[in-house]
Amino acid sequence: MKRIILLTWLLPAAFLLQAEPLRLAHLFSDHMVMQRETTAPVWGWGEPGRTVIVTTSWNGASSRTKVADDGSWRVEVSTGAAGGPFTITVSSGKESVTVNDVQLGEVWICSGQSNMEMPMRGFGFQQIDGFRENLLEAAEYASRIRLFNVKSDTTHVVQRDVDNGWALTDPAVYAETSAVAYLFAKRLTRNLGVPVGIIVNAWGGSRIEPWLTEDAVENSGIGRDDLAFIRDLHEKAGGYPNSVATCWNGRVAPIAGYAAKGFLWYQGCSNLGQNCYDKLQAAMVRQWREAWGRGDMPFIYALLAPHDYGNADARVRPAFVETQMNVQKLVPQCYAVCLETLGAQHTIHPSRKQEVADMMALRALSSAYGISVWMPVDYPEPKSVEYLEDGRVKILFTNVWSNLQSIEDRVIRGFELSGEDRVFHLAEAEVDWDGQTVYVRCDAVPAPVAVRYSYRNLMDTNLKTSYGIPVPPFRTDDWPL
Repeated sequence: MKRIILLTWLLPAAFLLQAEPLRLAHLFSDHMVMQRETTAPVWGWGEPGRTVIVTTSWNGASSRTKVADDGSWRVEVSTGAAGGPFTITVSSGKESVTVNDVQLGEVWICSGQSNMEMPMRGFGFQQIDGFRENLLEAAEYASRIRLFNVKSDTTHVVQRDVDNGWALTDPAVYAETSAVAYLFAKRLTRNLGVPVGIIVNAWGGSRIEPWLTEDAVENSGIGRDDLAFIRDLHEKAGGYPNSVATCWNGRVAPIAGYAAKGFLWYQGCSNLGQNCYDKLQAAMVRQWREAWGRGDMPFIYALLAPHDYGNADARVRPAFVETQMNVQKLVPQCYAVCLETLGAQHTIHPSRKQEVADMMALRALSSAYGISVWMPVDYPEPKSVEYLEDGRVKILFTNVWSNLQSIEDRVIRGFELSGEDRVFHLAEAEVDWDGQTVYVRCDAVPAPVAVRYSYRNLMDTNLKTSYGIPVPPFRTDDWPL
């Protein structure tokens, strides 16, 4: 009996020794950016049963809750207009934690594989255009652009927190920051006049499946054969980097819900040739939006740029780009940006990341912020195709505002024509003076029945609007590739 009494008396003491001290998730650290003018969650861990009070200096308001049995706590706070620096103070009994230099502004989640991961300093033998110029301006923008770079590993077990903390993008941090994310943020802060926080969560070489849960993959609507392929890949991968849900578990689930404006996504190389990619990406968009619980957050993503992918004349990339484009039809507020004029033969990582960031920023300003940019941000697409009696093909384009290509570069490259023999030949093309029409002809194809544009892995293509928005690959035939 005495032994039982002794153990009963010791249990509370043992529990207190094991109780987790009051702390915040790593996302809530000095120099953080919180999404302005919204309701934002703040979460962390502490001793079960204790009251936690969160006080925000921008409005002097306090929110309170009790620590759950599993040691977690979460509150909602209201944010105000852009500005700072502010503080967030969290207290529980005698414990207290203060987060300093908090800015209210705009937050974007930037994810994908190596093209999103690629830092401003570039990779080995692969540079970023404009690195030097932006480096010389980095100190000026260090406080206006703030970075949280997710460093956690992939895992088969759902994690509750991620490594790292927020940082000002001084020259040293700038050099290691995702080029697309940084240059996007720079455009936003210059146009909106508010601080911008970028949460970079990219994993080089990753397929899309690791960024989804197993349930999301199973319920994505893909066919049995595709599902069997993914299951087999999952088993063979083991964990890095392409096992289903491993990026979700280790890198997305722990940050899900952090108040943000939208998502940037730059991925696809590792899924090249996968016909069901559109359904997988649509499933991912829906899953992430549900996890964030903030409605149809804008989802802006890049189409694959031209590259030889082992065979410059193969057709697998443009076919995959068409699959990527289809995602916009499957989920609302989902926007593709075209990189058709930015490709390179010797690297899968285009150096002109400023142009990628610019097109993403134009889309964000127009669609996420409702700011008129006085130019079409949608990429041009064929509206009608007419086969003329003289052997020419007349193509009328949408989304061009009579500005398809400039007068200085009216000779267009990248078109092919085919007759009934289904053999395609490179063709000559020219923009008409109306700025909306392209005429295509080829002496080797006097009676064309099909036209393709940029429909190879790598072609010397140049068709774009005079505002610099490229035309994506397209074809009028449905013949086997």
